[in-house]
Amino acid sequence: MTVTPDILDDILGADGALARRPGFSYRAQQYTMARAVAHALDTEQHLIVEAPTGVGKTLAYLLPAVLHAVSNNRTAVISTHTKNLQDQLLLKDIPLARTLLEMDFTAIALKGRRNYICSTRLRNALSTAGALFADDVTDELRRLEDWADTSVDGDIATCPFVPRPDVWDAVCSESGICSPRTCGTHCSYQHVREKARHSSVVVMNHALFFSLLPLRQTEEQFLFDNDFVILDEAHLVEQAAGNAFGQKVSRRGLISALHRLYHRKPRKGLLVPASRGLVSLFKGAEESVDEFFTLFADTVNHRKTGGVQREIRLRDPHIVVDTLSEPLKELLEKVEILEDRTDDAARKQEIAGVRQSLENSLAVLEDVMELRNPRAAYWLEISPKPHDNVTLCTAPFDVHDLLAPRLFGERGPTILTSATLAVGGSMEYVKARLGAESAGDLILDSPFDYDRQMQVWVTRSIPEPDAPAFLNQLPQAILQCIRATHGKALVLFTSMNVMQATARAIAGPIGDLGINLLVQGADLQRHALLEEFKRDIHSVLFGLDSFWMGVDVPGEALEHVVITRLPFAVPSHPLMETRLEELQRRGVNPFLAFSLPEAILKFRQGAGRLIRTVTDKGIVSILDSRVLTKPYGRLFLAALPKCPVEVIGREGDVEPLDAFFV
Repeated sequence: MTVTPDILDDILGADGALARRPGFSYRAQQYTMARAVAHALDTEQHLIVEAPTGVGKTLAYLLPAVLHAVSNNRTAVISTHTKNLQDQLLLKDIPLARTLLEMDFTAIALKGRRNYICSTRLRNALSTAGALFADDVTDELRRLEDWADTSVDGDIATCPFVPRPDVWDAVCSESGICSPRTCGTHCSYQHVREKARHSSVVVMNHALFFSLLPLRQTEEQFLFDNDFVILDEAHLVEQAAGNAFGQKVSRRGLISALHRLYHRKPRKGLLVPASRGLVSLFKGAEESVDEFFTLFADTVNHRKTGGVQREIRLRDPHIVVDTLSEPLKELLEKVEILEDRTDDAARKQEIAGVRQSLENSLAVLEDVMELRNPRAAYWLEISPKPHDNVTLCTAPFDVHDLLAPRLFGERGPTILTSATLAVGGSMEYVKARLGAESAGDLILDSPFDYDRQMQVWVTRSIPEPDAPAFLNQLPQAILQCIRATHGKALVLFTSMNVMQATARAIAGPIGDLGINLLVQGADLQRHALLEEFKRDIHSVLFGLDSFWMGVDVPGEALEHVVITRLPFAVPSHPLMETRLEELQRRGVNPFLAFSLPEAILKFRQGAGRLIRTVTDKGIVSILDSRVLTKPYGRLFLAALPKCPVEVIGREGDVEPLDAFFV
């Protein structure tokens, strides 16, 4: 059944129900997007939409999605990157959609399974607590049992107390143990999954969506029977998909799994009481884990120059002798025998779950040792103390071939949307990266009056970022920007070291101005930093990568966005390095084909922090003179909304942009 255009006209039209509500107004772009989404759903066609801030894209896809889902007995799976947008959907937009549509449709949030308590594992933990835990946790398990009996969804976020991490690990839903067959729908996770199967709208995050996507049972579904997908904040889809399709095995993860089976010091675990031979096997396995990961890290770092590195690419197979697989296999053979001999059903389930986890880790270990996948990057991560962990990692460097058949094949439709997807006014780049060549596209203009609301200042006197003098002159250039708006500035950096050095250099002068300087990573967490920035309207916030996107500070608290450097990704991460090398191997210029488009998209995200409502006004200052001196510079400026652009000299003199681009 198709979505009747008249319904959208009645709600989103110039004289529609939404425009008549206090605080809302008619937006032609929102109406256009809603009609395009409705058409894509009705015709089973994939669609990518760039909808700038202020369009109202959430309602533009939600209303036709609900109408299509209810009319056709389908499930709309809506995936977002940030929790803020999920909360907005669940607490604001979905209730509003119910009112506007005069329809009481079902909607549910779905999280990763480890967020939910599992009745089977809780029962298992209660029956094996004496063997599993070094101290008595019966009271805490009973408290969890009482809460689970009355909880609506068994989500740890609603638990009235904070469970101990080791206790929660023993009772949360876990693959291989928590299933419809073993738990039934009285289990919190299985109950939520069953509700999701019969809901019109299911909201989740990208990490969960892409972790579930490869597990789908048939080609007739994405996650549920007869569902369709809307991916909001789609500029982060490639990153999320790559992470989900990747795999890791770590020293701490293996040791933790071994301790679940048997921990020698407290003599606790699923396999107690343990024979002397079994204790010896566990002792040998633990020592092998420590020795292997230490040797791996030392060997890889020895091959490098410049001291210890935290992320090191693996280029050659078998760079160390695999002294770990055989001890683990020998132990697992014994574990499987003991599992078969166990009469206690609860203990048998838990042992099987840990054994399967260790077998999966062994498979990842063998893959990394041999570098089996030519379409993947492999690397080692070393975390400093107190975590003191070593992790072997692998992830695909190109998700095109993984996503094309899963998201953009005959099964559909898939709708992608974000405020920033186009490069140079075209969707071809994002389509090529995601395997979405078959998708239609729509690029909407902004409802904001940027000629009136925004100015762009480009500093021409500062040296290019790679010049030694840049770091010396950067603090003064930032101070000049801060003085212009007396704070109210978000200053975006691409380097932690540069940000910290600049913060130290200008802390005194900013303090003399009576302006509060907030620096990411100094004291407060990200959310608390943003709240303080909003509260103190004359403060200045220094931020790194996570502040280039997802920051929404409307009003006078943010009137100046300062971009200290064009956000080209440094190709030092092994995944990025592998991706660029692969492009070069194919005869493609990696800078033009990847680095430049990615930097432009991130640049647009950063500049987009400024204007969030029709009443906002402010300045975007660019302190990277390469936008004036390099051939690609004009591409960055062209990516900004059309607004007045001025070039600022050292003494504050102003020149028109035309003087630099003839």
